Amino acid sequence: MRISAIDWNTGKVFSFAASILEVKYMDIIDVLYDSDTFRLTELETVDDRYKAALDRLISIERSFKELCSDCQKLFEEYQTADIDLHNLSNRNEFRKGFKVGAQLVLEMIKPIK
Repeated sequence: MRISAIDWNTGKVFSFAASILEVKYMDIIDVLYDSDTFRLTELETVDDRYKAALDRLISIERSFKELCSDCQKLFEEYQTADIDLHNLSNRNEFRKGFKVGAQLVLEMIKPIK
């Protein structure tokens, strides 16, 4: 089975093969989150606050590694676990935002009485 979607920025249609089992368990919101269909990563700009927070994080990580060289493996495991948690949280927030947006659209298309 092939699944098709439209890249709304370019108007191009793309498709990919999927088995019946994949389609059965595939969630369209997850497909949108994973696919970057709208080229959000290309359009995103990093503001000064984000850059400052990232620089601060890198500085703290560097200091931690210098202070506790014996804890390197544990620290890397912590970072991986933290990244996994943030990825799940980001996906969940995207799903909630998508659903709220859909509810707003449904409300807007109701006839005016």
